[in-house]
Amino acid sequence: MSSSSLKRILCVSASAFALTGIAQSAAAQSSNTIEELVVTAEKREQSLQDVPVAVSAFSAAKRDLIGINTIQDITNFTPGLQYNSSTDRVSLRGVGRLTNVLSADAAVANYADGIYETFAVRAGASTMYIDRVEVLRGPQGTLYGRNSIGGALNIISKRPSKEAGGEARFGIDNYGATSLEATYSLPINDKVGIRLSGNWFNQSNGWIDNLVPGLPDEGNVRNEWTTELQVKIDFNDKLETWLKVIGTQWRNGAGGPGAASGAWTP
Repeated sequence: MSSSSLKRILCVSASAFALTGIAQSAAAQSSNTIEELVVTAEKREQSLQDVPVAVSAFSAAKRDLIGINTIQDITNFTPGLQYNSSTDRVSLRGVGRLTNVLSADAAVANYADGIYETFAVRAGASTMYIDRVEVLRGPQGTLYGRNSIGGALNIISKRPSKEAGGEARFGIDNYGATSLEATYSLPINDKVGIRLSGNWFNQSNGWIDNLVPGLPDEGNVRNEWTTELQVKIDFNDKLETWLKVIGTQWRNGAGGPGAASGAWTP
């Protein structure tokens, strides 16, 4: 084989290798493409990349992907966010509520579907109910009021879909903990849709053995259920109405969330 033929073979092989590398690089880039996330941090729908505010947004799909189950988990992925689960205190950039009095003005505003709340625990609700959680680092007083010098939490619920369908989840955990949650969305017609959801959580064994005879275990003994009904009506392209009704009951004892302090007897 002549040297010129060998050079041509080497050139063809190098070109094929280069084209293969380009194709693999393009495939890797396409698989790593981040899907556009629409947020309402400025009270209107915008792409997250176009919002001129320091925002950390977590969609339901992203939460399931990285394993965010509570608001405490959100702090692991949000710069400047701290949360105390025992007192339901939130602080952003070092600014937060320094008292346990819930009637005192907070420094981080909590909004669920545009309605102000004094607690933040809803941000860690199941992804079956929450479509998106937006953490806005402050100050945010222009759009979110005087209680947002530290920032704001914007919680957006999932709404009735245009197609009928549902989902159910069941879980078993340590300390006799069981959970059940389900949701179903049903379009009545082209303009009206409903969504019915519910969940139940029960933990019968506490984290701490109570040595007092006749008294139950202490720590996270819980029996909680929640039901939710949504109705959405689209009058036209510019006018719609949405109603959500929630019923919640806690029957917790022996140191569980919502239980009375001190000794508890059945």
